[in-house]
Amino acid sequence: MSDTTILIDSTTVIPPTWSSEYGVTIIPVPIHAGGKEYRDGVDITAEQFVSLLETSKARPSTAVPGLGEFMSFYERLLQQHRNIIYPVPSTKLTGLFNAAIQAAKQINDARILAIDPPGEWEEEVYAVDSSDLGSGDRLAEIRSWDGPVITVMNTGFASGATGLIAMEGCTAVQEGLALDETLRRMMAAKRGTGIYFILPTLDYVVDRVGYLRAFLGTLLKLKPVLAIQNGSVEDVARVRGENKAKRQMLDLVEQAVGDRQVDIYALHSLAQGEAEALLEQVKLALNVRNSWVGEIGCTVSRYTGRGGLGIAFRVV
Repeated sequence: MSDTTILIDSTTVIPPTWSSEYGVTIIPVPIHAGGKEYRDGVDITAEQFVSLLETSKARPSTAVPGLGEFMSFYERLLQQHRNIIYPVPSTKLTGLFNAAIQAAKQINDARILAIDPPGEWEEEVYAVDSSDLGSGDRLAEIRSWDGPVITVMNTGFASGATGLIAMEGCTAVQEGLALDETLRRMMAAKRGTGIYFILPTLDYVVDRVGYLRAFLGTLLKLKPVLAIQNGSVEDVARVRGENKAKRQMLDLVEQAVGDRQVDIYALHSLAQGEAEALLEQVKLALNVRNSWVGEIGCTVSRYTGRGGLGIAFRVV
């Protein structure tokens, strides 16, 4: 029985090979579209999701798996591992964190560790603040715990940014680090992570920016640059033209990381070639250690539509 395993949901983007190479388990998130429910990555592909986004009267939306499904994943994994770490997308973007905690409470003899939970939690949930300088001492206490430990971590991000944090956990587990040491690595990764993305159209953000701003933006050919900051999607820049938007996005990443070494995830919504070209620009501008190209995931593509591009980074 190995000590710790990483659990993610399908909204988190990691390279496809990592699931088998590092033993990552993926919970498919329900997607509601066209009056039907699909399991992300199982019953519906990225192409099908974007097609529904383009053709459905009601925008497709993601939902939260039921407590029973979470529990079945926990129980199966705890047959082979002592501890589970589940890094979840921002609590401001999804209810996955709360659902994961509530399901963990139903697992007999399990201790529950919540990293960066929203608000206060009851005594049975041991909470740790990753920005607290004393969090290392609190994490050290878990070494004395009996029974399995289920850790749910609010990453504050989504898509490839949450993926980069999960990937840091994978490498720590593979190196044989103890649970508290693995979590320290993941919390440090969170502090050095960011994500920016650009929209080829404003059609899918009218509920955020309003119909008038979306209409004017289309007339002026404005391309917003969005970021996930403090757990929320924020409009950080607006420029005219796609090439300028790509340049602005890259400039923002450069400002964030400086000359420090980074891991990069170039993300796209059905625009593989453009993402690969964007990654080459990133490599010329930054001190890149590792890099990947992948689909941006349904959580973000529901804002971007077809052709959306993003850059997730993690300072190493």
